[in-house]
Amino acid sequence: MPRSRSKRKPPPAAAPYIDSAEKLIPVAKKLAASPLIAFDTEFLWERTYSPRLGLIQVADAQSTWLVDPLAVPAKGMEPLLDVLVSADTLKVAHAVDQDQICLHRDYGIVAEPLLDTAVAAALTGMGEQIGLSNLISKLLRIPLDKGYSRTNWLKRPLSPQMLQYAADDVAHLCEAAGLLLDKLRKLNREEWALELSAKAGDVAKAHFEPSSLARKLASARRLSPRTYCVLRELIAWREGAADHRNLPRRWMAEDKTLVKLASASPTTRKQLEDFRGLRGVSNPRSAARILRAIKAGLKSSPDGYSVPVRPRGPTARESAALVVLRCFLNALAAEHRIPARLLASQEEMVALLRAKAGDVEALKESAILADRVADLIGEDLVAILNGRRCLRIVDGKASLIDG
Repeated sequence: MPRSRSKRKPPPAAAPYIDSAEKLIPVAKKLAASPLIAFDTEFLWERTYSPRLGLIQVADAQSTWLVDPLAVPAKGMEPLLDVLVSADTLKVAHAVDQDQICLHRDYGIVAEPLLDTAVAAALTGMGEQIGLSNLISKLLRIPLDKGYSRTNWLKRPLSPQMLQYAADDVAHLCEAAGLLLDKLRKLNREEWALELSAKAGDVAKAHFEPSSLARKLASARRLSPRTYCVLRELIAWREGAADHRNLPRRWMAEDKTLVKLASASPTTRKQLEDFRGLRGVSNPRSAARILRAIKAGLKSSPDGYSVPVRPRGPTARESAALVVLRCFLNALAAEHRIPARLLASQEEMVALLRAKAGDVEALKESAILADRVADLIGEDLVAILNGRRCLRIVDGKASLIDG
């Protein structure tokens, strides 16, 4: 059980507001001296191509600061950015995906090394996708006001209530992270949590990169190399046009529209006009740009892209077995207090049925599951797959027994 925090008081309402490069220097120096710091961002991203950063909150174990990115130029941000990428300081944030996108878009960096407290909570049995206020309440017995989550963070001046809300988002994260790290270490899952947390940085780096976007779309749909090349150029056109107009990319063209366009590869404006969902296609100059993109794609190289091999789907017999295996995996997930999706995907479950591993070593040699997962549930899984372990329900609870 978490220790009681009933006597603990929330941080003062007036966290220092940093609105110049000069004020940021001593803050960055203090943060650099700490082995663990917390950060968060506030931004708007409803009707624009990319997020518009309105505030950066940072904290160590004792203090919280609010940094104004509208007042501090990118050059002046460098001392803080150096801390956010320093290998000597562990950064902590909650549900960090969009925060990383903001940092990469505006400053070309992602925070690392990083612990996402949402990931850590999932790996320590606190539930998947737990909100920050719920996490802080469970760990520290401190309530957080979430009434300002959808406000205009680009307005100036920010109200005292908004500043307090922003400060609260990071003021308790270092302490919460300390408790979560203790739990992770006892479960031998700290490195696992850091690996999963780092994925948000990879996603952020690829979020606006046309080749990455095209490869992801093409792989999921198993498009031909020729179609992939055209799709890559069309995505580059869309990203550039959306960025220029500062509109959400889907307002220019949705992914499914570009995939169909790449597959057909029209060569005339008249053919292009047959496709719905393309913004600006009625404009001759815009239409010409799209046609040039298609032409460039037809002439370009796939740069190593090849059509992914489609795995053979489950047979009727395997489909029935998959239902049973999924029940076992859910029971194992509950036993280890971990989300079932972190144990095995649908394709991995099919591969497990076909591998017929006789022991844990054979399971690891098959490389179907990550070694961390094989170490955690390998013995039970092999016993289940070979009919040596059964599932029963007693008083509404599923449990494993030797069969």
